[in-house]
Amino acid sequence: MTMETLTPSLDTWTSIFALSAAQGFFLTTLLYSNRKGNHKANFFLATLLLFFSVTLSEYVLHWTHYIIKWPYVSLWYIPLAFTFGPLLLLYFIFLESNKKWEWKYSFHFLPALLMAINLLPFYCSPIIPKAALLAGDQTAINAIWWPWLDLRGVRDYMIVIHQVIYAVLIVRFIKKVVLEDDSSEYAFIRKRWAMALWYLYVGFVIANTSYYLLIRTPYFSIEWDYGISLAMSVFIYMTGYIGLRQPEIFSGDLWPAAFLAPKYQTSSLTPSASQSLVDKLIDFVESEKPYLDNELRLGSLADQLGVAPHHLSQVINEQLGKSFSDFINQYRIKEAQQLLFAPEYIGRYIIDIAYASGFNNKTSFYKAFKEATGMSPSDYKKKNNPSKTPSPSSNAKIT
Repeated sequence: MTMETLTPSLDTWTSIFALSAAQGFFLTTLLYSNRKGNHKANFFLATLLLFFSVTLSEYVLHWTHYIIKWPYVSLWYIPLAFTFGPLLLLYFIFLESNKKWEWKYSFHFLPALLMAINLLPFYCSPIIPKAALLAGDQTAINAIWWPWLDLRGVRDYMIVIHQVIYAVLIVRFIKKVVLEDDSSEYAFIRKRWAMALWYLYVGFVIANTSYYLLIRTPYFSIEWDYGISLAMSVFIYMTGYIGLRQPEIFSGDLWPAAFLAPKYQTSSLTPSASQSLVDKLIDFVESEKPYLDNELRLGSLADQLGVAPHHLSQVINEQLGKSFSDFINQYRIKEAQQLLFAPEYIGRYIIDIAYASGFNNKTSFYKAFKEATGMSPSDYKKKNNPSKTPSPSSNAKIT
């Protein structure tokens, strides 16, 4: 870090970043103590916020020159920089599915561990040479015994390359797992939250990369150094803002409920109006079959019914006890069960039946079909015959 004076002091920017770090520690505590919802995913998000906050705190100590008074907390940001990408990737992995921890996930943190080991000579050195080095005395490095490879000349590049690689890995996972699911309004919400977090992370990576590149040019100024902390602060504050608006964001069920409509308690629906809307909904769905539309959303169905989206969401949740996705998918599965035995689909691929019954991809179709029937479409076809297959147009209503 560039140091112009050795007098410890706080200015406006460093005060803002110190408050951001405090906010991050506060959110970390809330997430670690929250036992509801997907606590495994919350653990990785909380740890990411914690490491951001620790790094931000160290930056503040450098800029204010208090680091000279506490040199033993210096350079911890380097191994932590190798954990940001893995933590965000594991957050998405564990939030999207009920996974169990496997030892293979530990390899994501191997670079951070190796970097921490490489810096042990510095961490274990006496305070005086460390303080002198941090104060700008480059000859003090000679007082630090370094028994192995000194990575000072290349570790900045290693950090940048590592963070860029994980930015790519994260967006590939989002596209493969999250963006493939187009079956419901909630899937659309998950996309928005996933991409929002990814963009925040990419903003941090860009700021970090710019700093490490510009510091080696005559165009560098302290403002670029602040850019890294500003990006981390935005990540922390945006997470806190969304969580404040809608605490269910950390429940692990809907991902970011902050993108949803206002709470149902403010709804103007009376019990009789709610029941009337349920009847209207079921009659419309069974007669018009809007679920066959691969792009059907909660909002578009509400438009077809002439009601507010949050009213429609309310009655589906409260009166039918289901999510919009589950409500629509039950009709799509019934349609698929019929098409599996339809003469015109004999010899056709399963994906053709998935599309024809309203699903937008093979993954969401298989997942929904197995949840509803306990078996794959192929196994279901082998164990059943057309006479036993229910029809979505039958008089019995699905509730």
